[in-house]
Amino acid sequence: MPMSDVQINNNRNKWNRRIFSIIKLLVTGSLLYYIFYRYVNINNFLIAFSNIRPWLLFVLLVILFANRYLLAYQTSYYFKKIFDIELEINFVFKVQMISSFFAFVLPGELAGGLIAWHMISEKSGKKFDSAAVIIFLRLLSIITMIAFTAIGFVFEEKLEALGLQAYIFILAVLSLLMFIPFVSSKAATAIKQLSQAIVQVTPVEKWRNNLVKINNKLWDSVISCTNADRGSVLYTLSISVIWYLLVILFFYLLMIMVGINLPFQVSVWLIGVITIVQYLPVSFAGLGVRDISIIYLLGEFYQVNPESSMILSTFFLAFSLIFVLMGGMATWLKSSGHHQMKR
Repeated sequence: MPMSDVQINNNRNKWNRRIFSIIKLLVTGSLLYYIFYRYVNINNFLIAFSNIRPWLLFVLLVILFANRYLLAYQTSYYFKKIFDIELEINFVFKVQMISSFFAFVLPGELAGGLIAWHMISEKSGKKFDSAAVIIFLRLLSIITMIAFTAIGFVFEEKLEALGLQAYIFILAVLSLLMFIPFVSSKAATAIKQLSQAIVQVTPVEKWRNNLVKINNKLWDSVISCTNADRGSVLYTLSISVIWYLLVILFFYLLMIMVGINLPFQVSVWLIGVITIVQYLPVSFAGLGVRDISIIYLLGEFYQVNPESSMILSTFFLAFSLIFVLMGGMATWLKSSGHHQMKR
């Protein structure tokens, strides 16, 4: 039997994903090879592990889990305030773990976001409301990160030569523009009308009708977000600020743990730069890209040896993988539970 157009498209998409994954794998391997060939001496790298202060591991784990629970609480709080729907904090925390796993495996932040949306919308029964909340809180996190990164640049004279201030400013402006529709009903309504006009030019009638419905429902949910009182918005914003302050503290203590003793303000901007770099979809889990960024920045401006920088990057990845592994375990247990129910 000849394959249908849908089957052909599915096969083509699978091959495209495989090719893209192979390219990312090659880029990751090439970057890591270059790092160890050009910068890192294996013997010095192993010796540098003796500078690690293991007593800080427990403190870092406490901060890491506290931060994740804080984000879970923020999601639960905002959902309740805007749409009057109860989401248990433990459930949202589980969603975060599972979405982290899929973001790593598939990989990509977008994939993780889609998994989080699917689980929350399935629990709440509100697909478009869930999408609006996830997008809003994600934008809020990004804006908070960019704001602190910009502050870090202002107080670090050594970074003037990089000329990154302009790029951070552009990112801040773009993030604020995306944020405005969630706090201004006029802006949300205007963008809804604009997007509706764009959707109307879709040539296939069936697609056009579906896109019109999706567009209307999504922007209606966004407009609902603008009805939040100022107190709730400020409280939600304050949670994002506390969250990112804990992120900065975590990275500062992580540097101390691996024997890199630099001023606190370095961690304020460095963690933001690393996070932005990791968003680039050119390698698996930011491997290679993150490592070479840390090695260059700390070596160029603070004369930190490449081996210590590589250890910092390795432990940063290791702590990130904790939630990936927990999410994988939760996914496996959930899958096993379904199989048992079917039997």
